[in-house]
Amino acid sequence: MELFTLNRGFLRQYDIDKFTSAIWTERYYGDSEFELVVPATSDFIQKLPIGTFVGLVGSKEIMLVDYSDSEKGLWKVTGSSLLKFLNNRFIRTSAAHEDRYWYFSTTPGVALWWIIYYMCVAGSPYLTGAASMGIPNPGSLAIPNLGLKAYDASGSPVNFAVPYGPVYDAMRDIATTYGVGMQITLEWATDTSYSIQFRSYKGLDRTSRQTVNPVRFSPQMDTLTDIKELQSIVSYKTVAYSFCPPNPDGLATTCGTDQVPGGTPSGFDLRALLTFEEDITTDLIGGSQANLVSLLNARAHNALANSPFSRAIDGQIVPLHQYQYGVDYSLGDIIEVQGNSGIVQNSMVIEYIRAQDNSGEKAYPTVAMLG
Repeated sequence: MELFTLNRGFLRQYDIDKFTSAIWTERYYGDSEFELVVPATSDFIQKLPIGTFVGLVGSKEIMLVDYSDSEKGLWKVTGSSLLKFLNNRFIRTSAAHEDRYWYFSTTPGVALWWIIYYMCVAGSPYLTGAASMGIPNPGSLAIPNLGLKAYDASGSPVNFAVPYGPVYDAMRDIATTYGVGMQITLEWATDTSYSIQFRSYKGLDRTSRQTVNPVRFSPQMDTLTDIKELQSIVSYKTVAYSFCPPNPDGLATTCGTDQVPGGTPSGFDLRALLTFEEDITTDLIGGSQANLVSLLNARAHNALANSPFSRAIDGQIVPLHQYQYGVDYSLGDIIEVQGNSGIVQNSMVIEYIRAQDNSGEKAYPTVAMLG
């Protein structure tokens, strides 16, 4: 692994050529992170202060050092992605103190871009003051040189009720609910001109449903070892109903619903969930019945997403096998995992880990089973 630091202009600064161990993890939903252990010398401590940018040859993501400690002659630094840094920016689209949600309708992949554009990009109406956020000097919140690389526009429009608060947390809720990946990468136009660019995306179908380079990890192909299999419907739900009970503001009891796609289950196949959204008041939804329904539907959808049919084939994907990351598959791609029972499960590649220590260097993906 070839690690290095960058200055605030994203120019390569110092090579990290000696380390005890390093782990670099890139994740589909943007919460990438790294851990680096080096000798606790004054040289390394000066090269890796809190707030330093760190890069890796072979990766387009940049990490930011946000924690360090020393013990037994070693200096450990950890950090997270530029996208996760956006929890240091917040969502707010109103000057009214009682407002708590941003309501709009679009597809999930576009929603992720709108959040970043309006809350973090120089020139957006909220950061220029053309639309009021209720704070002085909103332009100071702009992220320098941040722009759009691409966005996923697939799917039907959704009525969103996005809570005011940290930018990345709100984006991650949308990304995980609708299965959309996101990332900020460093892009150089010339040797002196750069931008950091956001993209939302969905992976490719690499399963045997199509014939172009299908990818399957299995013991039969010597690409999967130490296998464990699990299936559970203990917490599985197929439909969720979210109610807003009467409250001191006199808001009428209203129900939002959401259900898993693919038909309407019935009888013993129907598994219903009920939630009460006690925190919703007329102030939060601006007295609008339409806003209330959008918010309740969003709550129901999130509750359903957190009550899946659990299927797991756990095992160690063998490094240096026939499938090459970045060529045969990438983050967000749908691949197949086959257990000892012969059951083949479609799975999404949700992270890719690069690690190096005294035992050598290795790299492997982590996958999540799909329903």
